[in-house]
Amino acid sequence: MKRVHALAIGMLAFLAASFAASAQADQDRRELMTLYFASIAADRCDFPLSEPDADKLIQSATALQKKLGLKDEAADILYEEVEGAFEKRLPDACKKDGEAFKSYEQVMQQIRKK
Repeated sequence: MKRVHALAIGMLAFLAASFAASAQADQDRRELMTLYFASIAADRCDFPLSEPDADKLIQSATALQKKLGLKDEAADILYEEVEGAFEKRLPDACKKDGEAFKSYEQVMQQIRKK
């Protein structure tokens, strides 16, 4: 009976760890998509982006790609997914008083803190 109990506890611990890893991967994927969004918004809408901020944006995205284990092809597909979603919001996405610009500014403030 003790052995069954120990196995059950071990299985629960394993499942909890797997769930936590999956949740972290989902969060990292969403963060990477947000970084891609910022890059696309800066490019398509001429939102302000200094060279040091651009470098930090690229470094942050590259670090997340590596953390997630994304090969270039998978990263490109994810980027294109974000790009397609962004294009569907044009021309409203480029308004300086719009939600996309506010989101862009938030992302860049976080990048600058790193």
